[in-house]
Amino acid sequence: MKNRKLIRILAITLAILLAGGVVFSALFSALAEKATEVGSDKRDRYVISMEYMPDGQALHITQRLIYTNPSAHHLEAVVFYAAGNMFRRESALMYAPDDLETVFYAGYAPAGIDLRDVRFDGEPTEFGFRGEDELFLRVACDLDEGESSAFEFDYYLLLMNCGAFQGVGDTDVRLSAFCFIPGVYDAIDGGFVLNRPLAHTRWLYADAADYDVTLALPEGYMPAGTGEITRLGANGGAVEWHIAARNVREFAVSFGRRWRAYEAETASGVYVRLLTNARGSARRVLAVTVAAIEQCEAWFGAFPTERLDVVQSDYPLGALNFPGAIWLSSDMLSARNAGEMAHALRFCLAQQYFGMSAYVEPSADAWLSDSVSEYVSYLLLEAAEGHEAFLSAVNRDWVSALQQTVPGGLRVTSDAALFDARDYDIVVLKRGAVVLHELREAMGPDGLIEGLKNFVEMGHMGETLTEMDFVAAMDAATGGAWEDFLTDWVFNVGDYANQTIDWFE
Repeated sequence: MKNRKLIRILAITLAILLAGGVVFSALFSALAEKATEVGSDKRDRYVISMEYMPDGQALHITQRLIYTNPSAHHLEAVVFYAAGNMFRRESALMYAPDDLETVFYAGYAPAGIDLRDVRFDGEPTEFGFRGEDELFLRVACDLDEGESSAFEFDYYLLLMNCGAFQGVGDTDVRLSAFCFIPGVYDAIDGGFVLNRPLAHTRWLYADAADYDVTLALPEGYMPAGTGEITRLGANGGAVEWHIAARNVREFAVSFGRRWRAYEAETASGVYVRLLTNARGSARRVLAVTVAAIEQCEAWFGAFPTERLDVVQSDYPLGALNFPGAIWLSSDMLSARNAGEMAHALRFCLAQQYFGMSAYVEPSADAWLSDSVSEYVSYLLLEAAEGHEAFLSAVNRDWVSALQQTVPGGLRVTSDAALFDARDYDIVVLKRGAVVLHELREAMGPDGLIEGLKNFVEMGHMGETLTEMDFVAAMDAATGGAWEDFLTDWVFNVGDYANQTIDWFE
């Protein structure tokens, strides 16, 4: 009965929003034109205006995207992510059955995108959702090679009470992959590459872009997320905030009323802000974060962002990571989970380099981000607490994964979409870390760090990196040839399942 009542309330809310109806205002278009003058000529540019309506658990969003045709021919349509529609029907949810009750603690109720208007270069254009779950949007256009034009969207995003990557909770409102983002154009296949959402790793495959976002929140809410956040002022009971993010592939924001802010700064000047209501954890979280950033900078160079928000979130499955922003579950911030919290932070900070700065396709080449970041998180533990602590953690965490049989022929390098959460943890995170450990043993610690630094520096060019780039980075570090070694370990690390391991070193 409770779930049916919630569904009815949300249905009424959606009906009200539909009846209300709005169109793009001339003022917004003028502001968008002015804002998009800044930034790189090569990157796509988003101007987004959002208003949060807590009574309806919805956001009204107007979005303007200056998009440049990346193909070598004329484009008649661009396909965009519409990930919010995952919440339209229960069958589309990406979470494993065992996690559904945890994530959707208030029960399932329909949510998603109410798309009111789509325009191309100021004129109405044809559009339609694609796929059974309507997770992608095809928009007609007329774009020559290298030509830039404007796509405009006017929509409502209805949110659920849940702990998903979009949703409303007691602590925060979470928004990631919430706007219309074009897929990456594949010149070989002549189409757009778009990934379905995954629960166990990053999945949004997007080109780098600049974001100018205005967010109107009721008094008392505090925003956090990707980019530089500025308070613009109050107007009629709402506070307007501006968020500017440059050269990012994943933009995320959350906001809440129950946080207190704690601050720290690294020796190099990276500003770290922790937003939490778990007061006892603040000093511990900041200490781990600052130490890990400083160690990563000593190994791999400057931290990819000038500031970092670490945010207590109602997302219940550990941590979610975005450029310059980390969401940690409330559970993880409790004193009893200090070790888990430290590991999650170290992993996320490593991933700011590997997978985000040194960007790789987040699903097809997930291991280049997640296996590497998992191993670096253990190296950060070693740097902080010593080699004995490293070995204890390795034997506690890796050995059981090495000695389990995983059906289906999944390997460290398999596409992340082929895994469930359990097998991904065993194969990509833990066995993948072992592959990196064997590489360190063969190259020497300094050789591996130098190779990883080379890989990060390759990412500064802005291209999507591949396995061959990773091999080239390792080769350059030592003057050797590491492709055969890596291939052998990636394909055969599962052989440990047939061995007795008393103590792994």
